[in-house]
Amino acid sequence: MNSQYRKLMTLAILIFVAAILFASCSSGGDSNGNGSSDATYYDVTPAVSSNNIFAGISLPRNPWMGANNWSSGHQDSYCSESVGLYGPTESRLKVIKKLNPYGFTPIMACNSNNQMIGISLEYETQIYRLIVFDQDLNILTATQTGQFVPGTFGGAYFFMNNDDNTVVVGDNKMKCFPTANVDRGKNVNELTPLWESDNILALVTGSSENSSLYATLPVWDQTRPNLYWCLIAGKYDFEQPQLINPAYIAVVQVTPDANQPSGAVTQLIDSVELTDQWNNNTMAVDEDGVYFVTNGVDADEKCTWGLLHSYSYDPVSRTIAQRWNYSYKNCGILKTGLKNIGSGTTPSIMVNRSNGKKYVTFADNDNPQFNVVVVDQQDGSLVAEVPVLPDERGCDEASFIAVDSTIVPENNYGHTANWPESQLIPNEPGMLRIDIDPSNTSQPASTIWYDQQDCFFAMSMLCRESGIIFAHTGHWNDEISATEGAMYQISAIDSHDGRGIWSIPLGRGADYCHEYGGVYFDHDGALYVGTNQYLFTIKNDTSAQN
Repeated sequence: MNSQYRKLMTLAILIFVAAILFASCSSGGDSNGNGSSDATYYDVTPAVSSNNIFAGISLPRNPWMGANNWSSGHQDSYCSESVGLYGPTESRLKVIKKLNPYGFTPIMACNSNNQMIGISLEYETQIYRLIVFDQDLNILTATQTGQFVPGTFGGAYFFMNNDDNTVVVGDNKMKCFPTANVDRGKNVNELTPLWESDNILALVTGSSENSSLYATLPVWDQTRPNLYWCLIAGKYDFEQPQLINPAYIAVVQVTPDANQPSGAVTQLIDSVELTDQWNNNTMAVDEDGVYFVTNGVDADEKCTWGLLHSYSYDPVSRTIAQRWNYSYKNCGILKTGLKNIGSGTTPSIMVNRSNGKKYVTFADNDNPQFNVVVVDQQDGSLVAEVPVLPDERGCDEASFIAVDSTIVPENNYGHTANWPESQLIPNEPGMLRIDIDPSNTSQPASTIWYDQQDCFFAMSMLCRESGIIFAHTGHWNDEISATEGAMYQISAIDSHDGRGIWSIPLGRGADYCHEYGGVYFDHDGALYVGTNQYLFTIKNDTSAQN
């Protein structure tokens, strides 16, 4: 009797385990050529902030971009690195993982039909593709947009316009693709562009060589829909060292015209050469103009200075004018973890609720510590300069979270992206929250908390409605990390006190690292991230509530 009982119990346990595995994981291909996917469930502590001060905050929307939260790699035209959403905050979460045959997808957007849009870089061919995929990570379309430009992030940037169509930078052109609602076909097909601009680099500089169109965003003008800020990167030779070509800022008009072979008429309106400067960060745009940083070259061709710029566009004279610039500290060292001998951050625009004023924040390249710099948006005057992170072991190549009076920088020192051998030793850890009070002239900035344990990659994102920061983190907690790499995770962090609430593992080694870019969300608040080889989504498990 006991023997039969044990057999029955063993059979019941096996059936139970099989049921769990079946419920937790699903795999298989589809007729679209999408590979297998895995679904896993996690029971976690609900991600609830102990004191959320960001709920209800909304930001102005660039009239020619898609809705804030979903329109660009920096979430909005202010580059706040925040969204007015909750994110995955429930106690049971569903994680879907899928191999991405088109490579690494650093930045994403989401159209009104809850389809995700991203630019993927295939390492072997060095080709960028625009991909559109659904909430289960099934890739619907993949369209080549351009070739990788060595030494620059240019080519990976895009924004979604107010029609939910995607404007991509590729091969020094702007290319607009119909992404408002992509049909699922039997195969992964390619999109036909609605229009392509002329070669912007050639228009601005007279040549298509030794520089590149880095990024573009619409000019903030309610009455003029076809004007774009265009940032030309320039080119700097790190080994010589030598500035090959300078950066430029330009305004270009691209007017759709179905009668043209390219579907548009392109006109250079105005441009400004940024003498002795080059660029490897994108820009923020508001109602008054554009904001971006450059790295400056001295008489010995070394990068020992840099500027935060603000330019405006006058539609009457059709000219660009400098509003102001701020000269930041630059030690001339290419710190491990940076792609610039200078600032590694795109500027972020903050609107202070207490006084209604706007401020611009970014990182300089001072040494032994870099500074979180805050300037007045109107005139570029210094408001605060806060040295952060350990001496000789701090840098930030991920733009700050910046909302209201709060700034959250992270430490990227030690991050190398020599894929696939990178990250066999840890990055330097560190994330902190700084609050500014411009009315306190003796101490305009205060550190609220400082996480000295976790290691961070790429841009962390704040969900304002929950007060939770979602970050891509890495841990080297065992001996095999030295040969197989870190265990990479998505972590939920309370913005109030910096405490970690949960961390969900993505996988071990370089395939699972999200080197650059950000963490993104759909209209339901599900989280998406691209790693070197995979797409992931983390969402509340609604089936548990049914």
